[in-house]
Amino acid sequence: MAKNGGRHVDYVEADGQRVMKQSEITVRVVLGRGAATDTVWTCDLSYDYVKINADYRS
Repeated sequence: MAKNGGRHVDYVEADGQRVMKQSEITVRVVLGRGAATDTVWTCDLSYDYVKINADYRS
């Protein structure tokens, strides 16, 4: 999707939509600072999820 701080010239919105429909997505960030990997697990941050969880306080 992005390269050098901007939209990649080969990016096509239909491809992005297809990827976002997957249950798991790999995001690769190349900083050019060596070889390292990590795994980050996130949750559903859809509008409905945020709305439901904004209705109460802990």
